[in-house]
Amino acid sequence: MLGNRNCHQVTLSRVVSFLLVALLWLLFCSAVSAGGLDWGGGGGDDTGGTAGCTPDAPLVIIPGPLGSPVRIVPFDEQTYLIADYSRKTLSWVDPSGTLSPFIETLGKPLSVAINASFRKNGTLKEAYYFVGNDDARTIDVYYEKNDQFDLVGQYPVGDNGIQALDMVFDQTQNHLFVVDGLAREVKVLQPDGQLVRSFGFGVLSDPKGVDIDAVTGEIYVSDYGDPVVYPVIPASIKVFDMTGSHLSGRTISGYGLFSRPQGLSLSGDKVYLADNLLAQILEFDRATGAKTSSFGCKGSSDGHLLLPMDVALGDGQNLYVADNRNMRVTVLPLTQP
Repeated sequence: MLGNRNCHQVTLSRVVSFLLVALLWLLFCSAVSAGGLDWGGGGGDDTGGTAGCTPDAPLVIIPGPLGSPVRIVPFDEQTYLIADYSRKTLSWVDPSGTLSPFIETLGKPLSVAINASFRKNGTLKEAYYFVGNDDARTIDVYYEKNDQFDLVGQYPVGDNGIQALDMVFDQTQNHLFVVDGLAREVKVLQPDGQLVRSFGFGVLSDPKGVDIDAVTGEIYVSDYGDPVVYPVIPASIKVFDMTGSHLSGRTISGYGLFSRPQGLSLSGDKVYLADNLLAQILEFDRATGAKTSSFGCKGSSDGHLLLPMDVALGDGQNLYVADNRNMRVTVLPLTQP
């Protein structure tokens, strides 16, 4: 009888722990969801202390020009493209802090990717902008030439459309890599929307962000995991090859490091990850998976972040962050004082 009672106590303890985790997860999901949520809302208190924070940021886009930045993409070393979810716009931002809206999107943009070509003098020849439309569950394609913009395509993938949470265009293969939040996989598409292949189903629990290294042939995908199931599936960054095969031993586990990963960016031997719950940008060594640094902390003053959704490293010296709840782009120096 004593053995049975101990067994019941262990089982009850597991059930209580499971229900507690599930409750916390549901509360969090009510505040932060992959789609349909009007991110933003503005402002916040500096609640994270000063440890690990950058006191002075070289550039902060103050609240006002942006409503709900969710993705940020480097266009060149001087210009970055912002997808503003609530205001349904794509905007340019440059290192001076100038923000220039240039496309009003058909629906709330979850993500954006660029395929651009340039003339010999460095000026833009033409560009295609792929936008994840959360309202229509489509990928909308805008074409730019001679400062003129036209909607040239809008395509769903499958009967239920596609929830394009993040995208990146690979010019070497002329393919678009898309994180589909509905199918919970990564889709590889031709520019006209034709499906080439998909991968990650059954390996990815809840993918959010993607970036590729065309030189090494590696694809990095951030994954929320699943804290509700038992045993809990931790948040992670998983690495795939260009065929979509998960590389053995190439997973960075979030246990003790991060819990709500969003957009990520590759640069040399490092990967930078936006964790919207920790309100930090985390730096990892790509070879070992070890955490090597962190940037920012929770709050609304300079150098602080609230619900960071994405990070871009375009100039090699600064991290450009889609600082969602602060309704701005926050720029953090890689070399901390």
